[in-house]
Amino acid sequence: MNILVIGGGVVGVATAYYLSQKGLSVTVLEAQERDGDFGATAGNAGLLSPSDAFAWASPSALKVAIKSLLKPQLGIQYKLHMDPTLWRWTASFLSQCRSSQWVENSGSKFQLAQYSIDMLAKLQLETQINFDASHQGIAYASRSPSGLEKLSRHFNFLEDRGLKLELLDRGALHEKLPLLQANSQTYAGAVFSPNCKTGDSAKFSLELAHWCIKNTECQFIWGASVEKICQKDNKISSVLTSKGEFKADAYVLAAGAQSGILSTQLNIKLPICPIKGFSITAPLINTKIKPMSGFDDTDRLVALSIFGDRLRMSSSAVFDGFDTNYKQENFQGILDLAKEILPNVADYSAAKYWTGLRPMTPSSLPILGPSPIPNLYLNVGHGNLGWTLACGTGKIVADIIAKKKPQINMSPFLLNT
Repeated sequence: MNILVIGGGVVGVATAYYLSQKGLSVTVLEAQERDGDFGATAGNAGLLSPSDAFAWASPSALKVAIKSLLKPQLGIQYKLHMDPTLWRWTASFLSQCRSSQWVENSGSKFQLAQYSIDMLAKLQLETQINFDASHQGIAYASRSPSGLEKLSRHFNFLEDRGLKLELLDRGALHEKLPLLQANSQTYAGAVFSPNCKTGDSAKFSLELAHWCIKNTECQFIWGASVEKICQKDNKISSVLTSKGEFKADAYVLAAGAQSGILSTQLNIKLPICPIKGFSITAPLINTKIKPMSGFDDTDRLVALSIFGDRLRMSSSAVFDGFDTNYKQENFQGILDLAKEILPNVADYSAAKYWTGLRPMTPSSLPILGPSPIPNLYLNVGHGNLGWTLACGTGKIVADIIAKKKPQINMSPFLLNT
């Protein structure tokens, strides 16, 4: 059986790996060149974090959206557009903001995230690929005692569902993250998730792709931009790209934020909204420093990781359509925080800047499995947790294609038609 995966970011590559492990012949189409920018895969904060498995749609979400209109410097920005697609997505998002729905969505997202991290651990053991992984946990810091107390109550939801957590005061936080300013009074403390990880998802994707090419019946076509998805008798018959026509027995759509655009060719409406994020990657001044925990300033909404010889800092969620343009000022908040808490760690004058789109659904849950077209399968809509969820969702979609029952309840992740 031949499978064509559309999308060569972290989700598409993970899907290809699990399909190839079932003895299937797999071809992956990626619009970017091999050394290019793989969308959200290239610039995320690097956190592998079931601890971030909260649905964005919550009773407080409307307040945050209104505040973002009044204070555009906030990490979350909602820009008004005369775009009926965005308005429909927003209405669906608001319908998910009930407390009971938030509990249900967050619980499902957490279960999937935990499963995915387990799958990643097994994959790493089996392939031995290097993606600058660190197993130092993740700290979620707050700048005030009241904020830390509120943060702790918030995380109780995940702790009740099995996530191991520790509450750190200011001194304990600096013991965990000695690179932070030693005398800094910036943070009151943090909620620490010891079993979470960090790693470079772009490096993971390329290393896993090379492993699949070497060890399985899997090929990657980079620089193959999809131009048309052809249908015949209510099935996909081929995919026309900038590098030719490709045919398969079954197809997987895993193209990140572009999935919603591509699906319209097939008259499938995917409730995916592109959310723009920003990050910087700066070389470390001292490349021999010890691995550091992932870190999230929950007040400034800036997250960071250290990958080998470089620091990655990421922030912002901008609802601004498919616009990926940016100004230097979009990165100022990230740079200011970096110089405040890690002033002598990286060379910020040599920082590389990135902006990209995260594919978010109203429920914050990815859409997995069958589509209205019999030979098309979906692995889309991972939102802010694409890196965390990639291996779990790839395994699930591969199981479905191989007629094997997935190991988690699929009902929250199916496309509503």
